[in-house]
Amino acid sequence: MLFTKENMILVGITALEILTLSLMKTNTHVSIILVLYAILGYGLRKLIRSKGLISGNATYDFLGIIGSSIVAVLYFGEKLTTYKIGGLLLGVGSLYLLNM
Repeated sequence: MLFTKENMILVGITALEILTLSLMKTNTHVSIILVLYAILGYGLRKLIRSKGLISGNATYDFLGIIGSSIVAVLYFGEKLTTYKIGGLLLGVGSLYLLNM
């Protein structure tokens, strides 16, 4: 099922991480970033308890990488090189293997 509790937590903390990483590139006060990361840590703890450390953390990390890459390219105008694209594709493969 798509809308499970685990998936909703995963989407929420991934979106929060992408927002927090984007705020780091702006003039946002560090205390706001610390509060957001504290909330993120709580969500990650719940995810790891339900999916396990390996699968939960790997899925969270990879979705954060994909999301922040999309924001970096579309919003901040950063360029994707061949090596970066290759790394993202390798990440898809590793995520598949870790969640089997």
